[in-house]
Amino acid sequence: MKLKTLALIAALSAATPALAHDAKSLHGGRIVFAGHIHVEMVATGDTVQVYLVDHHNKQMAPDGYKGLAILSVDGKSQRIALQADGDRLVGRATGDLPAAPKGVVQITQPDGKTVSAKF
Repeated sequence: MKLKTLALIAALSAATPALAHDAKSLHGGRIVFAGHIHVEMVATGDTVQVYLVDHHNKQMAPDGYKGLAILSVDGKSQRIALQADGDRLVGRATGDLPAAPKGVVQITQPDGKTVSAKF
């Protein structure tokens, strides 16, 4: 019985990497999983750009999506509204952002559901 259990565990463990997938950054930003999408955040100067990526690592159109970035800047929380602009969601901070700001990006989907990406 123990041998069958160990064989089952070994088989499932071997299959796990095949099931896992990591989205790759398409724009040089950090990317995290949120709900059923991946969210890539790029911060440059005072601008936050957020790209939506599907499970096949294909960029999604931001039509109907909106967002809110809540980022820590100089020890203070800053809320930055994100609106669709071309192929991404974009917002402006009140000052320059660090290259890799910490915080959360909340994405409101066209159906009204919200997902969060922690950076």
